[in-house]
Amino acid sequence: MKAKTLRRFAAGAVALGVLVAACVGAAHVRLLQPPTPPRSLPSSPPLPPAAGRPAMQLGVDIDLSTRPGQNVPAAAAADVAYVKSLHANAISVSFPFFVRGGNGGAPVVVYASPATPTPAQLAIVARAAERAGLYVTIRPLLGESGIGESRTQWRPTTPKAWFASYLRFLRPYAAMAQHAHIGGLFVGAELTQFGSSPRWRRLDAALARVYKGTLLYAANWSSIQAHPGGKIQVTIDAYPPRPGLPASAGQAQVTRAWMRYDRSLPAGVVESEVGIDAVAGAYAIPYFHHWPAARLDPLIQVRWFTAACRAAIAEHLGGIYFWSIGFRTHLSGPTLMSQGAWAHSPAAQAISACYAHAAQGNR
Repeated sequence: MKAKTLRRFAAGAVALGVLVAACVGAAHVRLLQPPTPPRSLPSSPPLPPAAGRPAMQLGVDIDLSTRPGQNVPAAAAADVAYVKSLHANAISVSFPFFVRGGNGGAPVVVYASPATPTPAQLAIVARAAERAGLYVTIRPLLGESGIGESRTQWRPTTPKAWFASYLRFLRPYAAMAQHAHIGGLFVGAELTQFGSSPRWRRLDAALARVYKGTLLYAANWSSIQAHPGGKIQVTIDAYPPRPGLPASAGQAQVTRAWMRYDRSLPAGVVESEVGIDAVAGAYAIPYFHHWPAARLDPLIQVRWFTAACRAAIAEHLGGIYFWSIGFRTHLSGPTLMSQGAWAHSPAAQAISACYAHAAQGNR
């Protein structure tokens, strides 16, 4: 899992005066043109029928950033095998994009950096997941390194130019998603300040002409709002703060807190991102990352993940995805430098146990 920068900041939610860390960390950015639609995707063995959307999506988020010389097929195979080992039935692949401009009235332009996978690279991941019987969604995430604040607080200074540029960026990915039978394509995530703009309707309609699957939009936990576009399914990136929940809270207490939160959500909604650092105090601000901690507390993740999964099942949500595993052949659990990682850790065992129990109940 790569380092996360500032994540979401919900004004007034918790007055602790900390900066929010992002899902997508800063990369060494050199400007590239947005990827162009491939005339044809690389040849590969025929795909089996794509996995349909499960009755309940038991998912894992993959945080996919590319780097020069990366062995994409090997990383895809390793991630898919690990996700399957957790008894998951779905993956959501998040990938970064960036913006520049906006100063002095200049148009805001969307661009790809070396960390942004091409449509062909994402297709490799989708193929590996679909062969393993996993339901697949892909999700572009606005990188915060170029905007200097949480994406939940940012809005483009030139909306018309931004939407036009964003559509040019997304269209090749939509074409790939259609070709690769990907189950869901997110049109946006956590863009709270302009998530209700009527310009989304035109963007959604343009993408729907290319991609015939499910279009999705991920709302931030603090701003559960309807997406204004047509036939868009809204999911929730769920980081509900629990300032009254001490690090010593038992499993039942943490589960009750998640049950209360889930009951506030629309019926059948999917929690598209659930994560927390393995650090005492994180219950109060689960969206904050990279605490100035001297030691880890793995039980924080174990209890949080167990509670989130149990509550989602009990409240009959449409699904839950845990953030996140990185895109690499060797995955690891939390460290003081990467406090939110959880692969091959007690937290991963908690996810696996809950998913296995849920899968048995759905048989």
